[in-house]
Amino acid sequence: MEFKHLLSPMKVGNRTYRNRIVSAPMAFSLIVQNPMAREVSYRKLEGPAKGGNACVILGETDVNFKDAVRIPGFHPFDFSDPDSDRETFEAVKTYATRIQKHGAIALAELVHCGKEKVPFGPDEEAIGPCATTNLAGVSVRPMTKDDMDRIARDFAIAATYMQKAGFDGILIHGGHGFIFTQFLSPIMNQRTDEYGGSLENRAKFPLQICKAIREAVGPDFLIELRIDGTDHQPGGITPDETGRFIKMAEPYITSVHVTCGIYEESVKSGTESSMFHPHGLNIEPASIIKKYTSLPVGAVGGINSPEQAEEAIASGKIDFVILGRQMLADPEFTQKCIEGREDQIRRCLRCYKCFPGSPEEGYDDLPFTSEELAVYVGHCTINPKAHLPFDPDSLPPAVKSEKVLVVGGGPAGLQAAITASERGHQVTLAEKGNALGGLLYFTDIDVDKPDLKNFKDLLIREVHRLGVNILLNTEVTPEFIKDLQPDSIIFATGSHPCCPPIPGIENACQAMAIYDGTCVPGKRVVMVGGGLVGCEAGLHLAKTGHDVTVVEMLDRVANESFGMYREALVWEMEKNHVTMLPKTQCLSIEKDGVMIQNAQGKQKLEADTVLYALGMKSTDISALKEAAQNIPFHIIGDAIEPGKVDQSTRSAYLAAIELGAAK
Repeated sequence: MEFKHLLSPMKVGNRTYRNRIVSAPMAFSLIVQNPMAREVSYRKLEGPAKGGNACVILGETDVNFKDAVRIPGFHPFDFSDPDSDRETFEAVKTYATRIQKHGAIALAELVHCGKEKVPFGPDEEAIGPCATTNLAGVSVRPMTKDDMDRIARDFAIAATYMQKAGFDGILIHGGHGFIFTQFLSPIMNQRTDEYGGSLENRAKFPLQICKAIREAVGPDFLIELRIDGTDHQPGGITPDETGRFIKMAEPYITSVHVTCGIYEESVKSGTESSMFHPHGLNIEPASIIKKYTSLPVGAVGGINSPEQAEEAIASGKIDFVILGRQMLADPEFTQKCIEGREDQIRRCLRCYKCFPGSPEEGYDDLPFTSEELAVYVGHCTINPKAHLPFDPDSLPPAVKSEKVLVVGGGPAGLQAAITASERGHQVTLAEKGNALGGLLYFTDIDVDKPDLKNFKDLLIREVHRLGVNILLNTEVTPEFIKDLQPDSIIFATGSHPCCPPIPGIENACQAMAIYDGTCVPGKRVVMVGGGLVGCEAGLHLAKTGHDVTVVEMLDRVANESFGMYREALVWEMEKNHVTMLPKTQCLSIEKDGVMIQNAQGKQKLEADTVLYALGMKSTDISALKEAAQNIPFHIIGDAIEPGKVDQSTRSAYLAAIELGAAK
């Protein structure tokens, strides 16, 4: 497909963007104060610039260290004096240098979280338009005129700091329930003075910030504004009101980035859309805002398809697209569009691997602290090169081309074959089944997995494109290894479902059987096992006309998940009327139901079909390892231990880059 609108230049302020693709803010800017995280953070932003994007935006910089800073662990400095912390200044400056050297515009995002602040020290406090208590239970002080003047000045000073650091402009984060939204939203702003009531009054402080920045940086510096088209709250901000506000802000800003939602309900309101949201959820609100302004208007939110981006721009709904998580999934997105290789784009799953939520948002089940999260952000399920501790582009080539046998054609085996082939090895991939994709075959059926199906299909296309020798219906045996005599072996033999000793288990089917046609479920379904497999399969059944009850022994369903993905999944299950019974034991399975026991006692759940999803077990390859004898081998993916797709892709990549390496 030709992307002539998406790839056409665009005028923003007095600058020309080389195309209509912008990277959304990535990385907490001051994470560069941590030398261990610095280089990974640079590569995160440099990748999309190298990949052809018009503009790349450095993630949030909180404009002060008193009532704006959101993440603990950064050491304060004076934004008005770069020499007060020259190391930080030079480190921040390097972001701009590394983005611009590839021909991209470099912006830095400025943020004040207002009432969402969690104080980390004795001199910090939370302030907002009104007195309230935030999600973290922190008392919020209402802002005075002096506070507003000070914060507007903080924004201006932080903007000049970025200007001195060589950035082409800044992006004000005016959405997601932060300070702009708090004043603009009629339900958050209940003030009765000149800053409350009418939109003109509610807009006064946000406009004061925009004006202060423009006066500080002069006419040529880019000032772009990220703003909610809607906060998705009853009685909240609407696209029409946002459009009217943008008209007021036109003298000070150069473009508009339309987002949505509020920080307090990130998943439900779509600040970071889940796989259950439509792709491009902010395109339509942006198209309304565009009617109010002559400025370029873009949309962020779940856009992973150049085809959708092209159509939205060609139809006049928006002027450009802003891609966030998609840039982690594939920083070469733009270059692949330019070269007509759009079928090679790894399209974001919106699985929240890269950003699972934060403790400040109320996610108390995360396996890391706020400080650890700031360093962790940027991993990716489908891009094994994302957030590596080394630069994959600096890897030396393989010393020799090896004859490599990959055993298993699931996602781990496919990724291993792709990486090994790209590095010049002669790869044979043997799969005992009649199709590639492994356990991801279920994505051909599951209503919520079109993006994961896209990834599975991409992996299959890639091994064919790269000329991997593919052997289907081929079970690797010790004799096979002896005959082939490979230089290296990669075991990607996967896992299989466990069949636990529950009385009557023969009356049930394993959950995955609903996808391969070996089990045709009736109307009433009981799913024994409420981990991810049971919950996701149960949700698929609920969406395809079945009444589903999920039985789980642990205190909560989907317990191996956490943060935003778990919230999105459970919320979707609730919306689709899946009955969830945590803290419930399955005593026995009968032909017409399940005997359970929980705090309410023993009872029978009537069912037309009983399914179970009670764990997976790695395939036993002890005989194959023994047959390898002196042949070096690696074990990857579920063959190590049953896990998720991210383990498959990462372990496959790391194993493949070791092949033929210097000893």
